[in-house]
Amino acid sequence: MDDEADAPFIDPESDYPCCWFCPALRLPRTGFLVADRPSRDWPFDAADGFRYTAGTRTPVCVHPGRVGLDAELTAPAYVDPPLPDLDPGDPGTRGRRWWRLRRSGRPGLPAPR
Repeated sequence: MDDEADAPFIDPESDYPCCWFCPALRLPRTGFLVADRPSRDWPFDAADGFRYTAGTRTPVCVHPGRVGLDAELTAPAYVDPPLPDLDPGDPGTRGRRWWRLRRSGRPGLPAPR
């Protein structure tokens, strides 16, 4: 086997400004992908410190500028769904109070003073 093929893409002993858990420090260039930014499509795995693609579990670096490579993956833009419109005239949408009224006759509550 060729030592150069199995060497990490970035020498861990160098002062290169990449993250300490970057796959480029532990894997050869063919062993990881580069994405433009973090995404839920390549979640972080705390067991070994890598982000992985969901389907193939290929390690992903999310800082292309730090490793000096172009991004191969683009993170999609997620947008939260819009909130439903509440009609103020609808009796079912009446706001609830965060406090409870004290009324005499209710079990478990003292009468008002």
